[in-house]
Amino acid sequence: MEEMHSLTIAIATADRVTVADHLARSSAFLVLKVEDGRIVSTTIRGRKADACGNHAGFAEILEGCDAVVCGGIGAGAADSLAARGIQPVVAAGQHSIEDAAALYLAGTLATTAERVCLCH
Repeated sequence: MEEMHSLTIAIATADRVTVADHLARSSAFLVLKVEDGRIVSTTIRGRKADACGNHAGFAEILEGCDAVVCGGIGAGAADSLAARGIQPVVAAGQHSIEDAAALYLAGTLATTAERVCLCH
């Protein structure tokens, strides 16, 4: 019997339609539970949207996630999440949540290091 592979990914969003351009500007995370490459459940974890630089609570909100997809992230938040085993994934370009999820699961989501904010 083959072992089931499971993964939990979060997608940052400010409008619940597209990937947020910056993690700190997100108002919610769409959390996808994936088993053997198929999405088996979807939940929304909301947060109060704050100005860029307020990273309080990200680790708690994203607890249990293996990765978070966003359009940009500060170095401090990226380091904090990585230290907790949550891989920050910065998508290159703009994507709908649906497209970003499909591309990530297919292993074809284009990523970039250029949108990692170093201002704080």
